[in-house]
Amino acid sequence: MKTKDEFRASLVTYAERALKIRDHLKNEEATKLSLILPFVSMLGFDDRDPTEVAAEHASDFSEKYKNRVDYAILLDMKPIMAIECKSAGGTRKDDRGQLKSYFNAAKSVKIGILTDGIVYEFFVDSNEPNMMDDEPFLVADFEAIAKGQLSDSVTDGLFALTKWKFDPEMVSENAKRNILLTAFFQYLSEQFSNPSVEFTRFLLKENDVKHVRTNAIEVYRGIVKLAFRDVFNANVLRRLEIPDSAPVVAPARVEAPPVEPVKSAEKGIITTDAEIAAFNALRMRLAFLCGGDKEAFKKISRLAYKDYQGKMVVFYAMERRGRIADIIEQRDGTVKYSVDNDGETTQSANLDDVDQIMLKNYRNRIAIIE
Repeated sequence: MKTKDEFRASLVTYAERALKIRDHLKNEEATKLSLILPFVSMLGFDDRDPTEVAAEHASDFSEKYKNRVDYAILLDMKPIMAIECKSAGGTRKDDRGQLKSYFNAAKSVKIGILTDGIVYEFFVDSNEPNMMDDEPFLVADFEAIAKGQLSDSVTDGLFALTKWKFDPEMVSENAKRNILLTAFFQYLSEQFSNPSVEFTRFLLKENDVKHVRTNAIEVYRGIVKLAFRDVFNANVLRRLEIPDSAPVVAPARVEAPPVEPVKSAEKGIITTDAEIAAFNALRMRLAFLCGGDKEAFKKISRLAYKDYQGKMVVFYAMERRGRIADIIEQRDGTVKYSVDNDGETTQSANLDDVDQIMLKNYRNRIAIIE
């Protein structure tokens, strides 16, 4: 039995190995032996025991119509998980029908898994018993995990499927919870960036603000956006040890952030309040965009900067290999962000315009350095 931290570490190890050998797996059988069975073993099931992991398992409506899957994980000789395999890099979606047929036929099956050894899709019957959902409730992409993108929700979801944690009676409820969690996260993320009129009116109603004219709703949308920002600052950024008073956009006098700047190679360079504010804003935005990715969030503390004449270089852990963006202060005291976007430079004074590029660069630098 593994602890959750040990299990999380094994997921990362599996991901790194999977990417190393993926291009050498020429067919489905090689993928099964080198990736899928080791994954089953990582979940705690004995892939060498046919009473626990059965290959080419059949569950039939009748003698005439045979429904088979590549592997079935058994409990008391009854299938509880069905696994349909494809060769590494192969198309998975086209084979959902085959998995669905088995799922519908085997009444004891609680989980359907479709995989090419790199991406694992997990299905349940959340709407109707023994009728597999069209869309997965959980997706584990090990290429992303190898690049440092392992969220708590994926870790928890997979940990619940291990032999020592699996509860057949709770599978459907946990899946529904995960589906709702994902939907709520996406919805609230959208509202954080761009509060809708409907959501704004809902908050106004909850706070007993009545008779709001249509031409005034835009003002209230702006207030909602500021409220989201303040909630985020108050509850999340404390973990980064950034002072609550640190400005997000406008330059102002602030305490130095808890980051040791790299000493400048040039004399006479002064790090301004505007640069510090822009650096803090960048860290805040990356922290939010990391979402449920606990490891990426933790590593925000390793962001640092080095000030040069005319620009501040922001990087992860190592200046050259970890460079994420440049902050450029202009003559009027405002700043703009300059980022490398696949070989092309993108610049903007608006963090919203470049935050996704920064996030991509941040994740890439973690993968390179770690």
